Amino acid sequence: MSRMSPVHLEVEVVQDAGLACGEGPMWDPVRSRLYWTDAGGQAVYQLDRTTGTVSLLTDLIHTASVVLHADGGLVMGGAGGFHAWHPQTGLRPVATTCDGQAINRINDVIADERGRVFGGQEAFREDQAYEPGYLYRVDPDGRVGIVEEGLHLSNGMGFSPDGRCFYLVDSIARRLYVYDYCSASGAIANRRVLVQLARDDGLPDGMTVDAEGFVWVARWFGGGLSRFDPDGGLERVVALPVAQPSSVMFGGADLDELYVTSAATHWVSPVAPEGHDYHQPRGGPLFRLRPGVKGRPEHLAAV
Repeated sequence: MSRMSPVHLEVEVVQDAGLACGEGPMWDPVRSRLYWTDAGGQAVYQLDRTTGTVSLLTDLIHTASVVLHADGGLVMGGAGGFHAWHPQTGLRPVATTCDGQAINRINDVIADERGRVFGGQEAFREDQAYEPGYLYRVDPDGRVGIVEEGLHLSNGMGFSPDGRCFYLVDSIARRLYVYDYCSASGAIANRRVLVQLARDDGLPDGMTVDAEGFVWVARWFGGGLSRFDPDGGLERVVALPVAQPSSVMFGGADLDELYVTSAATHWVSPVAPEGHDYHQPRGGPLFRLRPGVKGRPEHLAAV
């Protein structure tokens, strides 16, 4: 990634609970709420944008990230696979096995326009031999399949506005991939590297796609966000007051607010940039800023 001076926008702290690993922000335009998780535990939080109130939504199961369900609930990805939660009916399993093997350590999840849910694994562990991770797809009819493999730490995903491209981050490889996407079948194909980050950039983490088709990526260890054009060119860098931003999501009545989760965990790692300053604030708060562009509504799950 080429060097660029960061933009310094006004950054508002929405919640400062010092979450070990704030993650998975998801905007609900019907209820004017933002949901996000503490992937270091089991908590899912909600922000009522109308009142400004932050509250605990549920803590029934480990959840790394969520997508909105068409029934008004959520689909959660976490250590035990995929589960659905509804405020009236509670928790139910959606997909916990595939081809007889347990689905575990799901990190980010996303739904496509036909209600399928994709979720990738966090396979990388510094203290273990590396075992490649998978990207799963759960279909509305209940079928579960592996659509990609060999991932180190599957992270943020997104679709281009025309629905023809699928984006996927592999954090440890420091790559943002783009695939051709077929909405009719749910197939991804023709993987290529859209962006290769340098070690000094930090690790690409969660991401979202704005209304103009540009990709926003949070950079763990990188202290900011990067916005890339559809060809992978760096359009801007936004500075943040913490080293470990983890994910991004547009929200607000006009989808012109950008919410950023971050992590307080003190992860001293050989994958960090050379000479990384571990004395700077790590993270933990939920931030809000206004970047001057708008997002798009997220698709609803139907699994």
